[in-house]
Amino acid sequence: MSTDTSSGAGPVAQSPAHAPPAAWGLVLLALVGAEFMLQLDGTIVNVALPGLQADLGLNVTSASWVLNGFFLAFGGLLLLAGRLGDVLGHRRVFLAGVALVGLASLLAGLAPNVAVLLTGRVLQGAGAAIAGPTGLALLTIEFEGERLQKAFGLYSTVTGLGAASGMILGGVLTWAGDWRWTLLVNVPVALAIVLTGARVLTRTPAPATRRSLGVASAVLVTGALVALVHGLVRASEDGWGDALTLASLGAAVVLAAALLAVDSRASEPLLPLRVFAHRERVGGFLGLILLAAVLTAFLFYVVQYLDAVLGLGPLRRGLAILPFGLGMLLTTQVLTKYLSRIGVKARGVIGLVVVVAAVLWLTRLDGASSYAADVLPPIVVLGVGVGLAIVPINMTILATSRPEDTGITAGILQTALTVGGTIGLAVLLIPFTSGSGDPAETISSLFWWATGIAAAAALVVAGFWFTGRGTSAAEQAGPGAEAAEQPAPATDPAEQR
Repeated sequence: MSTDTSSGAGPVAQSPAHAPPAAWGLVLLALVGAEFMLQLDGTIVNVALPGLQADLGLNVTSASWVLNGFFLAFGGLLLLAGRLGDVLGHRRVFLAGVALVGLASLLAGLAPNVAVLLTGRVLQGAGAAIAGPTGLALLTIEFEGERLQKAFGLYSTVTGLGAASGMILGGVLTWAGDWRWTLLVNVPVALAIVLTGARVLTRTPAPATRRSLGVASAVLVTGALVALVHGLVRASEDGWGDALTLASLGAAVVLAAALLAVDSRASEPLLPLRVFAHRERVGGFLGLILLAAVLTAFLFYVVQYLDAVLGLGPLRRGLAILPFGLGMLLTTQVLTKYLSRIGVKARGVIGLVVVVAAVLWLTRLDGASSYAADVLPPIVVLGVGVGLAIVPINMTILATSRPEDTGITAGILQTALTVGGTIGLAVLLIPFTSGSGDPAETISSLFWWATGIAAAAALVVAGFWFTGRGTSAAEQAGPGAEAAEQPAPATDPAEQR
């Protein structure tokens, strides 16, 4: 396995090609297992909220912060966490983040009151923000070549499966025990990941030169992201005209402007502009924001439809969404090897076109639709399209990054997913609640809007990847950038580092 080059510590000390096969499996288990746990944490508590409210005497508003507290901490700290990985070393920060998730889950699961519960959930979100970008960065450090493609495929699949699995597992644990089990389940999982990761992830030497964390920039970017996510969450609950929504979004703009001003004078900015200098990487970031808007809204609003119109219970709703993740799994783990002769960029755009077709298919839903005939086929196709698109986008973004920027690039990638998802929930609330507000009548309109967003994602990515001037030498941000440009007959080019 390779040395953590993000620290700038020097040349590769050991190539992944020399690691024993068992070590590859354990490395992948630790990194992918952590991502799966983090994805579960976003939704596993959802179905347990009624029992939690009754046990702790919470109203609906207070209970909503059990969810929002996690997402605010997670979304707000992603960029700072990515920088921490670049400065302190990804392995160290990743293990610390997973450990924090485990300890926070123990605190929240044993909480005697709402204050302790919310503290635990916020710390869970902070741990997830620390572990998420550093785990993604470690994929590009620990793997290369064909194994990198397979690792990205599995990583992307568990990301898609996580939300649906969280609802299923949450229903099972709540049925078998109570709401506390949905939090305490993280404790043994986090412990196993920390012990495994400490054993198999590459140890790295201390950075040869001390790098600045950029405290002022870190405070500003965290404040801007917290304000942005809070404003979008408020918009999805209370509408775009809500005073607190507008205040939060305004604060996000002011803090972002202050961040740019501070970074412009810093010798080592938190958000180096070179990260955004590579045309294809920027296209990937924009595509992820739009794709996340569609997918997060799909997972949320289809569940509302399955409940209100088709009358499915919590566990059945989770199972009903599961084929979407299975479609991703089929694509990333089975079909990819048959598509390897198609260029990685072409495959990504084809995947986005398939997503457009699947979302367009969902516009046919109404009050007379059935699950087997009208929901199941398009969500499987949607999973296939996402599986085709997400791996090329992630690989293009990360494989073209400079080693010293891997962490912050991974942080931006995950921030794009988080912000895109909250934008999707807020924007698509407009058609979902229009007219009578009956999901049987509004679901079709929602998916027409979503079709437009998905089409925009396909056009944006295709435009940045296939039109305009080629990537200049100034834009070549890392050793993988050049490789991402060249077609290869059997191996995806963006995976080369």
